[in-house]
Amino acid sequence: MTEISRTIKIDASVEEVFKYASDYKKWPEFYEGVSNFKPITETSRGNGTKYIYKAKIFGMNATVGTEVTQFKENEGWIGKSFKGFGHKTKWIFKKSNRGTEFTHGLSYTVPWYMGGKFSDKKLLKPEWEKIIENSLQNLKRVIEGQNSK
Repeated sequence: MTEISRTIKIDASVEEVFKYASDYKKWPEFYEGVSNFKPITETSRGNGTKYIYKAKIFGMNATVGTEVTQFKENEGWIGKSFKGFGHKTKWIFKKSNRGTEFTHGLSYTVPWYMGGKFSDKKLLKPEWEKIIENSLQNLKRVIEGQNSK
């Protein structure tokens, strides 16, 4: 299993960062390569919420489904896939000197028929690391930009 985790400090309150980042309608504004989010459950925020969306990697679009679990207001949640690319994500928010420390993690396994560990090490992992890093920087830029207005 491959695990990637990145942390960034955002100069805004945990409540502000969490409110923005937990709104699925905002995800295409900062998370690189995702679009067309649609909740498929009555709830659209919190435990049990399920989304279907498009994820683009290496120029290919894939339909992905994720369910939110372990949702705790202003602390974070876990996302587990139920359709498409098998994965689990962590979104963790912590107060930090006049701001927020946000950690985003991704874990997944590449099936053998897609090249397994070799293709992961050479292709997928570096691409996911870039996507996550860019997405965190985008989130920081958007939220801090709102605060400077």
